[in-house]
Amino acid sequence: MDRRLFIWGTVGVLGFSGNAWAKAVSEKDAQTGLRDILTKGTQAAVERVSRPDGYWGDTRIQIPLPKTLAKTQKLLKPLGQSGLLDDLHLRMNRAAESAAPAAKGLFIDAIKGMTIKDAVGIINGGDTSGTQYLQRTATPGLKTAFTPPMQNAMQQTGAVDYLDRVVKRNNMQGFLKTDAKTYLGDYAVGLALQGLFYYVGSEEAAIRRDPAKRTTQILKAIFG
Repeated sequence: MDRRLFIWGTVGVLGFSGNAWAKAVSEKDAQTGLRDILTKGTQAAVERVSRPDGYWGDTRIQIPLPKTLAKTQKLLKPLGQSGLLDDLHLRMNRAAESAAPAAKGLFIDAIKGMTIKDAVGIINGGDTSGTQYLQRTATPGLKTAFTPPMQNAMQQTGAVDYLDRVVKRNNMQGFLKTDAKTYLGDYAVGLALQGLFYYVGSEEAAIRRDPAKRTTQILKAIFG
């Protein structure tokens, strides 16, 4: 059975909303269109953040040091002794760039798993409702994929040992809820995924809003 849904919108002129309009689109087309949007959006986002300086050179998503370490870095820098923390800061971002390509397959799996019910809710949702769906469904797998390179980067810089020394020297045992390697890895992974989803959301919103980005007939029918 060809079940159809209505997509609602408004006609606006010079910023003023006009009469509401509604289009009937098959639920299957909605599902296909959303899969197309999210595939394009995730591929563009992954390519963007995985290139050299994808994280490090982008102030919107660059991963900062944890606040306690950032304060220490600021104090040590004038003394010329912040090298280890400077290296850690760079390596966290380089690790995120190198881990990002692993997200492609995980995104594809999540997109393939989208049901017609999911698609109907997303298509009538906000500009980034598809991205929010991916955050719910793909994040566990992404954390698993990103964690090993992040933890390795923390270990290779000596940052894990350094953090242990800082904690003991300053009686900050309560600062860490787990071991230093896990703490630094989890911290960096969380922010790396925030940056990745930031650009997935940006791509999704652009496709929804920009007619030039609607490159298939289905997308034109849904958002046209």
